[in-house]
Amino acid sequence: MASSLGAAVAVRSAPRHRVDAPVVATAADLALLGRPSTPAHDLDRHRRLLAVADGRIAYYVDDPGPGVDVPAIVWLHGLPLDARAWDAQRAHFHGRSRNVFVDLRGCGASDRIPAGTRDVTGLYVADLKRLFDRLDLHGDALVGFGVAGHVGLRFAALYPDAVGRLVVINGSPRFRRGAGWPWGIDDAGIRQLDAAWASGGPAGLIDAMLDPGRVLRDVTAVEVAVISARFRAMAARTGAATLTAFLDGISRDDDRDLLPAITAATLLVTSPIGREVPPEVGLYLRHHIAASLLAEIPGADHFVFATRPRLVNLLLDQFLLRHAPLTLPLPREGHRER
Repeated sequence: MASSLGAAVAVRSAPRHRVDAPVVATAADLALLGRPSTPAHDLDRHRRLLAVADGRIAYYVDDPGPGVDVPAIVWLHGLPLDARAWDAQRAHFHGRSRNVFVDLRGCGASDRIPAGTRDVTGLYVADLKRLFDRLDLHGDALVGFGVAGHVGLRFAALYPDAVGRLVVINGSPRFRRGAGWPWGIDDAGIRQLDAAWASGGPAGLIDAMLDPGRVLRDVTAVEVAVISARFRAMAARTGAATLTAFLDGISRDDDRDLLPAITAATLLVTSPIGREVPPEVGLYLRHHIAASLLAEIPGADHFVFATRPRLVNLLLDQFLLRHAPLTLPLPREGHRER
């Protein structure tokens, strides 16, 4: 193991070594996640719209102001969320970087996915390229979670000059199991999601995607209620076509052949109890992306950026802003690092 964040985070550049120390989200974590908007952190007041092919996307620039030289970070949410999912990260990185939060097409305030779109990942990548060009971003940082981590992998492979540092949180080059790929959603899982859609429509599919028994097993019932309420408010603005885009399109992607083309320094963040993207996927990515590190957050489930915000923020801070070795002092005796 190359280095470690004490007993809290395992950081790897070689074969996997599990760390089983439990990490429990604190009340402060949840207060941060559910904090009321303030003028400095009100996302809507930073909204801008960008014309893209067959529509517009919404993005939000949290900029420390003219004359302040800080790096730029582009943040991409997963499904069925929107840019508000990054509240805890927005609070942490405010004033320390030029933060650009994006609503993917079909989510938040962005326009819907155009009818007949076959390659939704390709659409997201094209939108992202348009945004990078509009903001004159070259060699800057890109952070993606879940489906957006998948988008980030393809974008970094196709446009290596655009991305200097890449963070993939529980993302995968392929989401469905198949020949030579034993991880991710199997046929039974797809049938369950299809059945949820057939019986309950968009609401039924959202219930399945946000089922706490699958994706929020690392927090208490009270914490589940807080996080679920926020996530469902975002999901309510997600178009039906966006939800089915994962089942019918994105989940069928296989971008493994693109991974060797990624030249950006890459941080892979995984959750050891995650079912949507098992931690073995992170190990696979580590071995196929040349300049990569693998960090596992012990005891964390799929939405680790929301359930373990302090650890994730510290990890991203060191990697994106300080370009420092990913290390932390060991916690004090009897003290659990959060």
